[in-house]
Amino acid sequence: MKFGIQLHQDRGVDAVLAEARLADAQGFDSVWLFDHLMGFRPGATHVPNEPLETFTLMTAVGAVTERVRLAFATLNLSFRHPPVLAKMLATLDQITHGRVICSIGAGWFEDECNAYGLPFVADHDERVIREREIALLFKQLWTHPAPERTTFEGQFVHVRDLPFNPAPVQRPHPPIWVGGDSEATIALAKELADGWVMLRSGTREILQGVLSAPDWPSRPMTLARNATIYVGESREAATDTARRVYESGAGGPAPTLEAYLGNAILGTPAECLARIQEMESWGINYARLSFPSTELQTQFAEELLPLTEAAAASAAPSAPRTPSGLPA
Repeated sequence: MKFGIQLHQDRGVDAVLAEARLADAQGFDSVWLFDHLMGFRPGATHVPNEPLETFTLMTAVGAVTERVRLAFATLNLSFRHPPVLAKMLATLDQITHGRVICSIGAGWFEDECNAYGLPFVADHDERVIREREIALLFKQLWTHPAPERTTFEGQFVHVRDLPFNPAPVQRPHPPIWVGGDSEATIALAKELADGWVMLRSGTREILQGVLSAPDWPSRPMTLARNATIYVGESREAATDTARRVYESGAGGPAPTLEAYLGNAILGTPAECLARIQEMESWGINYARLSFPSTELQTQFAEELLPLTEAAAASAAPSAPRTPSGLPA
């Protein structure tokens, strides 16, 4: 399993960039930014830095990091004109030498669109139809750059005789991950995505049904879900840390302490690793983590991340051997 971390845009520019540089040095696979124009948590509209504009901030993150991939939770396709967004993502892929994950969503927060005077498609399934058209447009533009020209006529998306540049570094294109849990979103992920970012669907029972369906694609797919992990010298110590975080208000939207603890991975490094491996057995191969402090981020990176890497290395099939006994 690979691990990304959610950056904390509400802490301000300097804190976000420091958090990203630390994740880059510690070996996390990706860093993530929410894509909102208004704060969506209670009282967030009174927080000075929430939210910073996502694409501007992510470009800065890409400039101060070297290895970590850049993902969005998730790109709201109502905010930016689709062919211009395709150019922005391709340019960011150029700036970062191929580190962009194009993680997209249908969008849900109508208030911010209304406040900013942006169009909002009220019907959810119609928003997914629009999302599908945009994903298809992205693929067409990224794989047929100028001097070729693209004409695309959809229900919501239209371009005509467009000579698109620049092409992204990643070929054939940056991976497209679709976020959401609805039937329409899962159908879209099955049809054309390289990854599925689930929100509440990452349970064994739901995944068993989705992944065993006859139309689940045979191509490689990233299956990503949110996870909260607390590592401690004992399960009790990890639970105490999680309780303090929740009671401080930094634990996110869980309605009760019991619900928060029930959804978290808690324990010693060995206990946490066992739980992660259980999730992998369900089909999950990517976790997006959020740490309330850099201390807890560092504890995970130092105590648990090496164990997951060692477990993955030991589980990987060995390289084919030549008659001399050396790797091919």
